[in-house]
Amino acid sequence: MGFSLDWTRRTFLQSVGAAVPTVKLMLSPAIPGAAGSGGWPNELDSIKFTPVDLGNHFTASPSDFGPRERAKGLSSESAQDGFIRTRAGKQTLRGIPFLLGPEGVQKRSWVVLSKRKNAWVTESVEIPLNRKAGFICLAQFNDWDSNETPPPDEEVEEKVGQHLANVVMNFEDGSQELQPIRRRFEVNSPSTEWGHLSFASLAHVADRPGRLTDLLPNAMGWGDLQQSVLDNSYSAPALWICAIANPHPDRIVKTLRLQAVSDDPVVVCGLTLFRGRENPPRYERLTLYRITLPEPVVGQQDRWTVDVDLGVVARTWLPTRFAPESWLASSDAGLGARVEPISGGRYLYAELTASSGATLWLRDTKLGKEYAFDLRQDLAGRELKPRDSSASGTRIEILEREKVWLHGQVVDSA
Repeated sequence: MGFSLDWTRRTFLQSVGAAVPTVKLMLSPAIPGAAGSGGWPNELDSIKFTPVDLGNHFTASPSDFGPRERAKGLSSESAQDGFIRTRAGKQTLRGIPFLLGPEGVQKRSWVVLSKRKNAWVTESVEIPLNRKAGFICLAQFNDWDSNETPPPDEEVEEKVGQHLANVVMNFEDGSQELQPIRRRFEVNSPSTEWGHLSFASLAHVADRPGRLTDLLPNAMGWGDLQQSVLDNSYSAPALWICAIANPHPDRIVKTLRLQAVSDDPVVVCGLTLFRGRENPPRYERLTLYRITLPEPVVGQQDRWTVDVDLGVVARTWLPTRFAPESWLASSDAGLGARVEPISGGRYLYAELTASSGATLWLRDTKLGKEYAFDLRQDLAGRELKPRDSSASGTRIEILEREKVWLHGQVVDSA
């Protein structure tokens, strides 16, 4: 019959998912496509991002900053000397490209802001920009708060919300805007206790897709596998990514001043301008999209891949054929289902969570072509064309934005 037998109950549910997509979403493996940590893409999306080189402004190396006892738990190298090590060079963090400093504990790679009078810190640094920006994206961290884990006999207050520094935008017309950098809001320490995450920033390690078939190191993690996207916020050592809104995105920012207001340091590692109008690390709820491919799918099931820069692709799949009448009448009913791909179909489904300013990329691994869709456009009730509108027939549309789960029961009179 031209298709293989699979007798598992899971495969049956996957087949039903062709008619009821929400079942399929929970069970099918994803075609990986999440913006995480790593080098820049082959072609930087200069329409949205402008990474800023801070090389001339770096004040300190990890060895200047000095050893920290809590840093010894960050990595095997840090366990030896207590130095904090952060990512270096061209990195994509939470989908945002940054140009970080050089690698090595003796090389200057950080701007350390503090009111202390040390040779390797600065109270203020002014960075020329001469560009428009919707958001100022920072990759940074602060020192640990000793009051977070005090001895049992000490009564102290955590420094949550401590004002550490300011971001001052100086516009071409002479006006200014000031935004604060606060502990546990825009910035946090390289490692955190459970429940001590930030309110206005995210750890640089991107979330990842979760599958019901993922291995568990222990049974305590079974609940996490019920989710489509798994949280990586407690990965260490962490840089904290915050996006500070520019209230005047149509004005040219002449310079950006980073100014310390506390003795406790803020360590700035990277700076990138984002020209969108929506907060880049703030993701919308999980949404199901249907992509119309440029040509029918024949044979190669893995030819098409889906990526998103500011978000996580939780699931992708091609529909399979399911005939309920013949399945019910089958002599092997109840043992599973035969999976038959729909040959010649042009639909690819993707479930993802992403920023409203994200770009979805559809890639053809056979021909080496790619199609970019800007999700900031309103997709409600209509199809969206790729940036290159000459791409014949390629479209994307939202199928499910406000998903509702129903509990049902199958009654078999036989």
